[in-house]
Amino acid sequence: MKILHWLWILALTLSAAAPVSAQGWPTRPIQVIVPFPPGSVDSKARIVTEKVGKILGQPLVMVNKPGAGMLIGTEQMVRSAPDGYTIGLALQASTWISPLLDPASANYSANDMTMLGVAYDATTVLVAGPKTDIHSVQDLLRVARAQPGKLNYAAPTGGSIFRIAFESLKTLTGIDVTFVPYRGLALALQDVIGGQAEVGFADTGSLPLIRAGRLRPLAVTSPERWAQLPDVPTLQELGIPLEVQPWVGFAAPRGLPPAIEKKLVAAIDEALQSTEVRAALNKDGVASVVPDTSPAAMRERIQREIAEFQKNVKPGAISFN
Repeated sequence: MKILHWLWILALTLSAAAPVSAQGWPTRPIQVIVPFPPGSVDSKARIVTEKVGKILGQPLVMVNKPGAGMLIGTEQMVRSAPDGYTIGLALQASTWISPLLDPASANYSANDMTMLGVAYDATTVLVAGPKTDIHSVQDLLRVARAQPGKLNYAAPTGGSIFRIAFESLKTLTGIDVTFVPYRGLALALQDVIGGQAEVGFADTGSLPLIRAGRLRPLAVTSPERWAQLPDVPTLQELGIPLEVQPWVGFAAPRGLPPAIEKKLVAAIDEALQSTEVRAALNKDGVASVVPDTSPAAMRERIQREIAEFQKNVKPGAISFN
């Protein structure tokens, strides 16, 4: 009976101590694993993390861990201790595309993460090369249907969001356009410009190329027109029910204590609602803070995107091999 008595006291002590440690968090810097090389994406995310660090009273340190299509950095984050001192940048590719298309290599799924919220998103732009006779989506559909398989679209290899967008477009419109793989979006777009491929999807960072006339915009994949290209229609306006918006968010390992999760989520939301962060993110017009930054909205968005992928992309159309 004495043993049971002391075990009962120990259990009460431990259960009471857990919230106390969570309330004292954070007491040291928080590591933010970025599963890709330094560039424009993590430079924008840094705007958010710097503000979050000020709110929490401890800096958020960005650590780039690129490799294997974001798998290396993301898996390191997922396997880290769920103590709030290691979180990660989360994108479609890292949260659901890689685990869905390459489960043998991913060794994790979205269920292994505590979603903290999507911070901001952007549109993609369906573009044609300046040497083509394709000046509109209608032109693309007409030429592709007249010559099945002859046109080429350029996109990064593997399961990039740009490849998924075009495979979805093919399914929704019934066209046959041949995929040409590239090691990165920049190389893919250079060959669209050069004429080795006729079409592709570009990111908002490609706006200078579009304004210079090196890429011809046909449509955007956001629900509404992009303010930077107000004369370019959405695909939905043209009767094609395709919405693709690359996004950047935050995630932590599964099992994060609820009290720490609540503080992290609140700090991220406070940072995103601040005037200076929103102004900095929206400065060049290539990204915007999402209306709902909650973890629930992030989980719902991931599930919706997976459902759209499974509906619009034919089985076997995309692989990592």
